[in-house]
This record gives sequence, structure tokens and C-alpha cells, in this order.
Amino acid sequence: MKVSILMPVLLGCAAFTANAQNLISNGSFETPGPGFTLFEDWQNFGNVFASDAGETAPQDGVATGKMFGASSGLQSDQVLLQTVDNIVEGELYTLSGFTQNLSSDALGMENLILIQMNFQDANGENIETVETTAIDVIMDPFDTWIFSSVEGIAPAGTSQILVALLHIQLGADQGFPTQGGGASFWDSIELVGGDAPCTNPADINGDGTLNFFDVSAFLAEFANGCP
Repeated sequence: MKVSILMPVLLGCAAFTANAQNLISNGSFETPGPGFTLFEDWQNFGNVFASDAGETAPQDGVATGKMFGASSGLQSDQVLLQTVDNIVEGELYTLSGFTQNLSSDALGMENLILIQMNFQDANGENIETVETTAIDVIMDPFDTWIFSSVEGIAPAGTSQILVALLHIQLGADQGFPTQGGGASFWDSIELVGGDAPCTNPADINGDGTLNFFDVSAFLAEFANGCP
């Protein structure tokens, strides 16, 4: 009887959908854009190019995005941007993708490779930014597609997310007077939404999921009773 009574509570927090729809368009950079827009649905700034298997085997499809700094001694920013509308405040969003550092064109120490979510209001004003390093130029292996992801709950007032893929080459004013160069390659960018982490009090063990382990923890506490 105790299990049947708890079952409606166990359904009180929906689980994150593993096969959620990708909200990013052209996330594998397969469709070229018109004019100076390299990839359909993306804005590009700085040294951004389309690459193919002639340079590196794509993680998905036949094309990848490629960025590299200007190697001028000054800071050089390379950016791919996409704005995703109809974002729901209070919902959990996860941005992920694959990046690669080729040994034949290795990234120098002055390069920052970042994947970033910017929660914005309807006017495009930034509310909150979450980001993570997509390539650690010291620790990550060469010639391997590296998976990275960052997540965040859309704050109150959020209407859209500006997704930013960043290749920042720092300059002399940040302590890098010489430029080591190198390129970053990008593929399979995804943005998915799901329910916010479960805060139901029935999540007794606090792992964000309601399942038998919470029932077991409850029964153990019930058996212990009060001294």
C-alpha cells in the first residue's frame, strides 16, 4: 500500500527527455549561407571558415566550422552566433557541441575556446551568461573531437538565448606578446530544453530523480522512527 500511495508523487517531477528536439538550426554547418554568411542561420565574425574532410574528418555530416586568430599581437575575436527564440523562463537548457584541436595546426596558449549561452529578454538585453571551455589547449588531446556542454535555468524575463561559439586569441596586453596561432574546429552543436531540476520533497536522496531509491530511503527513515 505504501508504494501505491507514493506513485502519484513519483510522477510529480518529469524526467529530462533524452531525445529532446535540437533548438539549434544547421548545428553541423552542413548548409551554406548567402553572401558573407558562411552558414545558414548563423552569424559569423572574424576569421571563420567552412571546412571539410580535406582538413579533418567531420564529427557529423561532411562539413565543420573553423576559426583561427589573426596572430597580430592584439586580441582577436572569432565568433559564431545564433539566436533561439521562444525560450521558457524557469526551464533548464543544455548547450553542447564538439570541438577539435589539430596537431598539424595546434592552438597556442593564447587561445580561449568557449561555448556560451546568453539568456536575453525580448529586446536582446542580456540577463545572464553561462559558458564553459570547449577546448583546454593544455590538457585536451590533439586530433580528437572533444565533447563539451553547459547548462542553465532560464531566468525570469528570458525570451531568447543567444548561442555563442568563441575563439578568442589574447594579445600582448593580456601577457601574450607572441602568437602561437592554431585553429579550432566545430561540429554538432545542440541546444535542448527540459524541465528544471526536480525540487519535489519526495526526492528524498536529493539526486534530482524520483525512483525506487527514494521509496527505499523513505522506508528506511520510517523504520527508524523517533527514538
